[in-house]
Amino acid sequence: MLGFNLKIREGDLVFNLKKSTTPIRFLAALLLGAVLLAGCARSTPETKTPEAPRVGVIDMDKAINAHPKHQEWQKLKQQANTLQQQLATEAGKASNTTAQLPAMNLPGSASDGLKSAAEQEFNAKMSAKQQELQARLAGKANKIHGELSAQLNTYAEQLDKEYQPQLFNLQLKMQTVRMDEKESAELKKALDALKAEQANKLAAREKELVQSMDAALTPDKAAIEQELAAYAKQLNVELSNKIAAQTSDMAGKIAQLPKAPAASASIQALDQQLGMKQQEISVLEEYILNDIRDKAAKVATERGLEVVLTGHKVNVSAVDITEAVIGAFKK
Repeated sequence: MLGFNLKIREGDLVFNLKKSTTPIRFLAALLLGAVLLAGCARSTPETKTPEAPRVGVIDMDKAINAHPKHQEWQKLKQQANTLQQQLATEAGKASNTTAQLPAMNLPGSASDGLKSAAEQEFNAKMSAKQQELQARLAGKANKIHGELSAQLNTYAEQLDKEYQPQLFNLQLKMQTVRMDEKESAELKKALDALKAEQANKLAAREKELVQSMDAALTPDKAAIEQELAAYAKQLNVELSNKIAAQTSDMAGKIAQLPKAPAASASIQALDQQLGMKQQEISVLEEYILNDIRDKAAKVATERGLEVVLTGHKVNVSAVDITEAVIGAFKK
């Protein structure tokens, strides 16, 4: 295997990543998703509903393909493939039997298979856990939203009782009293000011209720992030132990197979070159992903986004920042 596949799974966050110490290459790529909930709002002619937290998405495949270092990465992979083919050819010559070539590649291939299976299991369990926690938080948010909406409606009714008589008197006066143009303009100005005053009070109360909802949910959001992080850590340990046990069992079986002849000097040289080439690939892959994350974070800051996810299969209204990130490569 020539390094990892340069992709990030759909639905992952793009930044605030922490590297995993487990042998599973992609376990660290799955991030803890923040739960985004809109504040309470009331539809009235004079006020606007507060904007919900903004979420961005990025097409990682497209961003990776457009990265300035992508061609260099592909070239390194081609060189590594060539070295691996040369290594297989030399090993075939040294073994004097084609049956020994599959045996030479078996440990690496089997290990990659175990890691891939563990990665899939990790993704499935983390996704299920995240949905469970989000549903729990959404339930509490809906309850608070209903209570605050009722408070906002009550306040709006109080404002109506306070302002409607004044507004009605001014409107009646404009319709029944004969006034010159200046008097009419002043009366209309007073009417507009009274309406604006009512609308501003309602908007201020609405903003206050939204802030109180956010404050009420903040401890729950923090608790969910901690719970999800603890679950990810526990799952990493379980899967790592599982891989270790399976690898040990596989190694015992391989040790019972007939041993291949000692590697020649050319095989050792090729193997060393391949290892160095794979290290170059790994370093470049890390650079590309970090560069994309950095530019995505900058674009998100400029556009007022709170979080950026990969992929589009997320139940939120998201802003696609892929082209903006690609454009940042050229600056």
